[in-house]
Amino acid sequence: MPLFDLVSGSIAGVLELTLILRARQGKCLSLFPLFYSYVFYLLIGTSTTLAILWRHPASYSSVFWYHFMITLVVEFAVLVEISDHIFNPYPAVRHLGRLLAICISAIFLFYIVPSLTGHESSSSTILDFVKRTAVTKTAIIITLLAAARYYRLPLGKNVGGLMIGFCAYLAINVANFACAEKYGRALYGDIFGVVGPLSCHVALLIWTVALWRYEPVLRVGPVLSEDGRGPSASVSYQLGQFDAKLERVLRK
Repeated sequence: MPLFDLVSGSIAGVLELTLILRARQGKCLSLFPLFYSYVFYLLIGTSTTLAILWRHPASYSSVFWYHFMITLVVEFAVLVEISDHIFNPYPAVRHLGRLLAICISAIFLFYIVPSLTGHESSSSTILDFVKRTAVTKTAIIITLLAAARYYRLPLGKNVGGLMIGFCAYLAINVANFACAEKYGRALYGDIFGVVGPLSCHVALLIWTVALWRYEPVLRVGPVLSEDGRGPSASVSYQLGQFDAKLERVLRK
């Protein structure tokens, strides 16, 4: 039994369980339903792979990579959760933000799916799939950050931590697979097997710290200038007006 895989899986399982139990204790499960559903999925996957590693070690590699490929798709739920909380004060815009995140994912689906075909080796298939899903997630993150910056919407500790953890995980994974492609299994194989689980541990640790306590975003009013008009007042007003108009349209 590979000792590193056992230790790594155990660390991930402890962090995932800690996240869920702490959220249950703080009654935060319903505040971040998509995110904690994703963490629960990770916990089930970690427990399953560890059980297979213990009982059927010969099948562990295949099950691990199958679980990893599914996880790359399930991760989009975290981005939808972030979008929901960024636009939380504006219900109609929040639904629009979720719709945009889903639409971007659907559009890029035509970009991601071809990566599953047309490769002779499974390693090439996984590498291409990781690259394409990473591009899609990066596009969604940039869109959300641009919207939050333009409308001056604060992220807060919880949502900011979600985004930082996800970005760290994504960056480490992309760099790891890029190095694997460049240097090959002979030179980078052992390092690849260490850095991959490390990316998950880093994200889980950041999320555990960021979500240890629920801290709602305190939205302060715009700072007024000498003429009595705040630089962000017009932007906030326009967003509020857009939300009201969009809500009326959605009700029809």
